This record gives sequence, structure tokens and C-alpha cells, in this order.
Amino acid sequence: MISCSTGKKSLEKGDYYNAVIKSIDRLRSNPDNKKARQTLKAAYPYAVETLTTEINNLMLSNEPFKYAGVVDRYEKINTMAEEVRRSPAARSLKLDVEEYTTQLSAAREKAALEAYKAADKLMEKGDRLAAREAFYLYENANNYVANYRDVLDKMDEAEAMATLVVIVEPIHVPGLYKINSDFFHNQIITKLSDRLRNNFVLFTDPEEAKNIGHADQILIMQFDDFIVGATRDKEVVQNLVSKDSVKTGTATIDGKKVDVFDKVNASYITHTREIISSGILDVKIVDAKTNTILENRKFPGEFVWGTDWASYNGDKRALNADQLKMSRKRPAMPPPPQELFLEFTKPIYDQTQSFLYNTYRRY
Repeated sequence: MISCSTGKKSLEKGDYYNAVIKSIDRLRSNPDNKKARQTLKAAYPYAVETLTTEINNLMLSNEPFKYAGVVDRYEKINTMAEEVRRSPAARSLKLDVEEYTTQLSAAREKAALEAYKAADKLMEKGDRLAAREAFYLYENANNYVANYRDVLDKMDEAEAMATLVVIVEPIHVPGLYKINSDFFHNQIITKLSDRLRNNFVLFTDPEEAKNIGHADQILIMQFDDFIVGATRDKEVVQNLVSKDSVKTGTATIDGKKVDVFDKVNASYITHTREIISSGILDVKIVDAKTNTILENRKFPGEFVWGTDWASYNGDKRALNADQLKMSRKRPAMPPPPQELFLEFTKPIYDQTQSFLYNTYRRY
């Protein structure tokens, strides 16, 4: 809808800048559009006048980041001028178009200085949250003027002060499961680090933390208890009788042998074997300086692998086709213990990942 607009509604609302941009967009697809031409001709001088007035008012004000506002207004004036030049239909209106390149450059210098000084002041507080705000201000300064002063070094300094350093202790499990445990551990930290890339949180191991020189928190993940491969067998016995009479033997009647028919019976046993693996992961977040527990949660997980088969005692003719097929089946071999370990940790992974993300995204 916006791309098809002539900008007339924006003009009527006094939003002259958007009226200009929308009308030029419309003229690109329809150079002869009368409403768009009228809107552009009326809105352009109003837009320049309004933005210029706002610049002058900002220059006279005591607002803390007034030059950021000045830069924004000059960029809008220059954007309008550039858009007019790129549109033959707009150029044909002979608008009084002027770019403020020199003024914008000077405003950028002042906006960079303004952000730089404000960041320096925040850094003097020496706390993590102030350093985080300072980082973004230094980044603004660098966006206004590339490589402004020593701003890149200042950004590194602010980022280091703003970053929460979390030591992640290894998960201790018996050697049989170490590879799977390491995979579980690494998957959590890798995904968490990726999702929290812009949150000033660094997850590191105890050795790397020594090079950093300090830590704010310690993340400890340990299994309170886990069991892999517990077996649970179940049997269900059914007494079956054949649907129809079948030959069960012969008999001699009046000197003649005849077939004997009767219904037959069988005991049909359904066997079910479940291999259960389960555990509870205890997750603690500890303050590295005071050793105070900041968060403590426990997350359960379970995986049940199953196989079934059947057997019978008696006459197999009492079984139907499906039961007979099932009686020929043999119990399947369960997965190796390492795979069972990995399976029961999957629901634990999801819970732990969600908990840690929601905890650390606040930083």
C-alpha cells in the first residue's frame, strides 16, 4: 500500500519528508501521475523548511545529543535531494534542490565528539552496565566518523568491562559417557554463545579464564543421578481357541478310519521389553567472587527404548495370521549405552538451553 501511495495523506498530516519520498517512489513507476507530481511539488519546500528549522532549534538547545539530531535532519535533506536527482520525473518539476554536504560533515564530527565524551564519562563509573552503554556510544561515534580518535581501542576497553565472564565447569561422568557428555556440554555453550552474541556474555572454560584474569560467575552442570539401560520386562498371556474346527486326528468307526475335527487351544504370550535411561541435571550459577548461588534448577530427562515379540504353547492353529507372525519375531538388540545416554539428555538439553538463555539474555 505504501509503495503505491502518492504521499498525499502524509502531506495532509504534515509529514512532509515521507510525502516527498512516497511521491518520488510513485513517480518511478508512473512518471505522469498527476497527484504524485502535485504532492512532491508542494511537500518538498515544506520538508526542507521544517527540517532546517529543527536543525536551528537543536543548535540553540542544550539537549545532550543534539548533534545526533542535527545529523539525522541533514541526512534527510540530502536523501531527498538525491532521490529527486535520481528521478527524471521529479527533476522535471524544477524544484529548488540543495545538498548540505559540508554542514553534514561538520555535524558528524560534532556528533562523534558528543558521543565520545558521553562514553568517556560513563566509563569513569567503572561498572559493567555503564560500560555497556559506553560501548554503544563509542560505536555511534565511529559510525559518525570512521576511526574517530582512538575509538576502536575505547570500544575494546568498554566491551571488556561490559562483558560478563562465565566459567563453565566440565560435566563429570564415567569415562564410558565422556564423549557424549562433552558433546552435550559443547552444544549447550555453542548455541548459547551464538544466541547471546550481542549480550556481552562470554562463556569460557577454567583454563581460558586464567588468561582473561577474572570471572564473574561459574556455571556448574552436574548429573545428580542417572541410569542407563535399566530393563523392564512384561508378559501378557492369552488363552486362544481356534475360530473353526480343525483336524485333530483320526478315529475308527465301523471298521473305517475317519478324520476327527475339533477346535484347538494355545497359550499366546506377548513379551514387551523396555530399556529405560533417565537422569536429572543439576544446574547452578554461582557468583565467582562471593561463592553465592545465584540460580539453581534441576532438569529431568528420560528415554524409553522398547521391543516386543511373542511366543505360544499349544496348537499354533489357534493363532491368527498376525499372532503367528509375531511369534516368529525375536527381541531386537537395544542401542549401545552411549546412544541411550545421548537420548535421555535431549529433553534435558532443551530445558537447560531455555533456562540459561532466559537467564543470560537479561545481561
